[in-house]
Amino acid sequence: MTFVSRLKYVNVLSIMVGLITAMSLSACDDQPTVSQTDTIKKPLVMEAKLPSTAAVIECAQLTPKQTVTIKGHQLLSKSCDLTGQSIRFELSDSHSSLDCQGAQLSPSADDSSKASAIMIKPKTDAAIEDITVANCHITGYGHALHIRQYSHPNQRYTRGVIDPTANRALAPRDIRVINVSSQSSINSGMFVGDHVHGVSFEHVRIQNAGTVGLYLEFGSRDNVIKDSVFVGNGFRTFKPNREAIAVDSSSNNRIENNQFFHNGAGSILLYRNCFEHADDPSRSNHFKRTESSRDNIIRGNVFQNEPVGVWVASRQSRNLKGFECGAYLVKQTLFASYHLDSAKDNQIIDNQFTQVEQGIIVEDDGTLIRGNTFAADVRLPIQVGSKIREDTAAGPIKNTLINNNTFADKTIKQAIDIRAASKTATQIE
Repeated sequence: MTFVSRLKYVNVLSIMVGLITAMSLSACDDQPTVSQTDTIKKPLVMEAKLPSTAAVIECAQLTPKQTVTIKGHQLLSKSCDLTGQSIRFELSDSHSSLDCQGAQLSPSADDSSKASAIMIKPKTDAAIEDITVANCHITGYGHALHIRQYSHPNQRYTRGVIDPTANRALAPRDIRVINVSSQSSINSGMFVGDHVHGVSFEHVRIQNAGTVGLYLEFGSRDNVIKDSVFVGNGFRTFKPNREAIAVDSSSNNRIENNQFFHNGAGSILLYRNCFEHADDPSRSNHFKRTESSRDNIIRGNVFQNEPVGVWVASRQSRNLKGFECGAYLVKQTLFASYHLDSAKDNQIIDNQFTQVEQGIIVEDDGTLIRGNTFAADVRLPIQVGSKIREDTAAGPIKNTLINNNTFADKTIKQAIDIRAASKTATQIE
């Protein structure tokens, strides 16, 4: 059976949408508790087009808390159950792959480690490429999947490796993640590290991550997230504080045909980190972000039961006093600190919004909002403007184009809220 025919036969999204519909939660409820018993008992195994010469890892030979280094193309033996064993996998070479064949992984009860279940990381400061992870179903761990460089950004920074192009030259690239699920991770479900590029996420499912569901770290670019499901992420200690997908100084990404349901702070937030904790060089991500979260395409997604669907420059009007930022300060008082955010020239196209408090918020320039559909239960479909930025040299939000959107039971005046200073630079068609 071909990959396409398998998708027609068993569609991950169809199964998850059925689960989502059954939850009947409101956007103000606490963290959802979703039963995925059926899909966990029978994990899907999809054709990932991996080499037929892949070597088999016999799961009976693995020992608890073992870290398995993947060499070349390898797959787990069929019917492998690694629940409660704290098994971890590392891929550090180019032209390698891991196919779990539907295996379930989870840590043991006495394992308090925040290490990742699957780590893609080179062995030296040199790029690796052409890597695939498929058919792995993960509960717990720090991250289900973590893709990162060998050294931390602050280490490269002290060596003078500051230019984004130079950093991308050292980063993993050309990576495929197919039919991998993450449930109840301690931190982000899946994490794309700084300057990593060319990662494709297909038919992933991320649920109940302790922080962000899927994180695109600064300098990353050219990634694709499609045909996937994000449910109930970002509720740390039941407080809705993070989003399904964080686009942090990351560009040229495509987020297409996904389902978002009841995530803590919203679905997709685009922003530029303000060089948090700038006076603490011991932090691994101690590195100033110089690039905008720009030229991203958000298309054909379904947003349901969310506080916010898409927020462009989500930190522009946020008080970041506690973040101890070291860059882009625009306003400061005794109790507040505001910093110039950057998320330019993004496109939000052909999406559907239902039971969403605020559909799209725009606080930076050059946003295209076209062909989206907003149900009657969306309180405010589109909001444009930032008072904080109006008081700076950057001025009002500019070059927003709002075109051919559909609003149920609302006039354009009711559906689109534009601050007075940004009206002349906003075009509605």
